[in-house]
Amino acid sequence: MNKGLIMTEIEKIAVPLRELLCEREIIARCELLLRTYDIVRSAKLSDQEQMELCRIVGERIAPGIFASIMGKEPILSDLPTLDSYTQIDGRIFHFSHTKRYSKQDFANANSKLLRSLPELKIILQQCMGDRLTNFMNDAGYTLSAQSRQELTFSAEKRTAKVFVVTSIKSLDINNYSPVSGSDYIILVASSETVEPFVQFFRENGQAAEDKGLQIWIMNMEKGTIDPFIGYTTDLDIYNQFNNPRLAEMVRSNWSRSDSQ
Repeated sequence: MNKGLIMTEIEKIAVPLRELLCEREIIARCELLLRTYDIVRSAKLSDQEQMELCRIVGERIAPGIFASIMGKEPILSDLPTLDSYTQIDGRIFHFSHTKRYSKQDFANANSKLLRSLPELKIILQQCMGDRLTNFMNDAGYTLSAQSRQELTFSAEKRTAKVFVVTSIKSLDINNYSPVSGSDYIILVASSETVEPFVQFFRENGQAAEDKGLQIWIMNMEKGTIDPFIGYTTDLDIYNQFNNPRLAEMVRSNWSRSDSQ
């Protein structure tokens, strides 16, 4: 293992992260996560560099680095320590306990986040599309067509249309009409709380299944994809899920709660 090479590639990620955290002393958890994904993507690591970093941070580089920043033993040196957090308008913000911040400081941090949301949504869509493509490639599918929110994958005798949706709150199943001969999948980003998913399942879960939709969740902090509603009949896809029984568990537990 080339230690010098590893340190160089770590610095390609550490330097912009350091600049971000020095500029944003109070930062929303969701923004830090997405900026980490974007910084790793912008580093344009070679296959060899990715393999070397995976040995240090785990199978998925951006989630591994984010977990390190949130942990007690960070992999990247000289980053501000984010050991305290608070909630503002339902979102988690991280900061260091070594500095005292005023209410105005927190209000300013929230305002910065709100101004960044359009850019962060674009980053989120890109991150989801990249991860989805890798996921489907591992299942034996190739990307045959792509727009910003719709990706078509092909495998032997199978086609899958996947729509990328950044928030479960904005998902309207009436906008999707599956056609025969193709798997129809909606990939939704996870959120900081489970409540939006519980509400969506209770209001739309059965209708989505009846339409033949599959809805998958991408856990942004782990970089994993799992079924939420509906079931795949492709064993190659099934084997790529982190928790392939999640949809079954959701239906069993949340439906039972709903009827009590």
